[in-house]
Amino acid sequence: MFQLLLLCLACAALSWAELTPTTRIVEPPLRVDLQPPEEYQNLPTRNVNTLWITMPTDHFDPQNPDTFKMRFMINEQFFGGDGSPIFIMVGGEWTIATGWLLTGNMFEMARENNGYLVYTEHRYYGQTLPYEEFTAETLRFLNVDQALADLAYFIHEMKKQPRFANSKVILYGGSYAGNMALWFKQRYPHLVEGVVASSGPIKGQVDFTGYLETVHDAFLSEGGQQCINIIKQGIDDTMAAMQSESGRRQMESAYRLCGPLDYDHPYELGYFSGLISWTFSSSVQTARPGNLLAICNAFTTDFFGVTPMQKIGGYVAFTRQLNPTSCWGLSYDAYVDNYRNPSALTMNSKAWYYQTCTEYGYYQTAPRIGTAFDSLIYLSVDFYVDLCKQVFDPRFDEAFVRDAVDRVNLIFGGLEPSVNNTINIHGIVDPWHALGVHDRDLSETSPTITVPRASHCFDMQSWLTTDTILMTQAQQRARRLVADWLRP
Repeated sequence: MFQLLLLCLACAALSWAELTPTTRIVEPPLRVDLQPPEEYQNLPTRNVNTLWITMPTDHFDPQNPDTFKMRFMINEQFFGGDGSPIFIMVGGEWTIATGWLLTGNMFEMARENNGYLVYTEHRYYGQTLPYEEFTAETLRFLNVDQALADLAYFIHEMKKQPRFANSKVILYGGSYAGNMALWFKQRYPHLVEGVVASSGPIKGQVDFTGYLETVHDAFLSEGGQQCINIIKQGIDDTMAAMQSESGRRQMESAYRLCGPLDYDHPYELGYFSGLISWTFSSSVQTARPGNLLAICNAFTTDFFGVTPMQKIGGYVAFTRQLNPTSCWGLSYDAYVDNYRNPSALTMNSKAWYYQTCTEYGYYQTAPRIGTAFDSLIYLSVDFYVDLCKQVFDPRFDEAFVRDAVDRVNLIFGGLEPSVNNTINIHGIVDPWHALGVHDRDLSETSPTITVPRASHCFDMQSWLTTDTILMTQAQQRARRLVADWLRP
């Protein structure tokens, strides 16, 4: 901790003019990159094999003969032989990795039930690419209807093998893949015995103010009113500083910007506002018990800075690991170009932003109920939708996005899905729980487990020393219910 403090103080000692630009692009936390538990890095991967299956590009047009290769991974170290269950980790908007077949709660379920472990990769993510170029034309087959059909096709093909003919299938998915697991049980109930849906935001919403409202509540519950007061004052002072030339220079120095923003460009101000709010959002979305309190405790000292605005700027630089000799080269045009011409590292981000434009929205806009983030008014629906229009198609305007979200909610039922044998898990600290069912069971056979102080997909991990008793009990309860489903 002392070394970190020295680093932070060294950052503060540098003058603005001495800093060198960094071209790192900051992206909104719309996409979850579900990384395996850290302990898997020390585990041997010899039990995991990578395979490919030929998949129809369009499941709903028999006249379209196009196919692509879908990647999946398997681990059969616990498989008990013919008829033993199959556990499928559903891939979402990320690149699949071996870790989830070597550790985690689904891994324990397979261990306890002699299960065969599978991890499927979602079309257009990772190495599962129907097309090399991502355009509005080639991305038209990227939607949840096709992705669910991929899973159905995959399970159908697996069950053709004699050893799996009588195997019961369990799906486990987190975040968007949690949506998929739950919706799969609704659309293809004959193919799965049950599913575990972790942190699924099953209601599409364009103007998602509830996200930052939950971020506010998380810092309030963990750090108290003093923490919220500092955050609010710092952000309010930041937005007020934009109204004068002297204020702008102070703000640019506090946030270590390489130069002035285009203060006449609302989308550039939206991008800068995102640098602030998305940093707080990421801290909350990945929080374990104690993390947010540590940040709040630092705010009460000069660790991040002296004034409230300097504290926010220092927190952003520190949390995002900005090099002590670097500054933020923020440019909305560069942000757009990052999506227009993505490298291999950002293809996942482009694919997911397309899905927000054409299915879900999920745009984390400034609240309007008195939170610490209310003054970030440039975080608007218009700001988020502009990227849809510039990167994909001018027709993807706000009306288009709202119609697309309405379609998804109509088809899958929004917060009223019709399912059975579905375990629905949420954490109260998780900002995404605001778009999931967290206050009631889905049905008599589909319980909802909501856990205080828990954040996004907490239950998918292995046991951690930071886990509360309620978090551990949620994992254990899910395993017991799955075991009940699998009994003869």
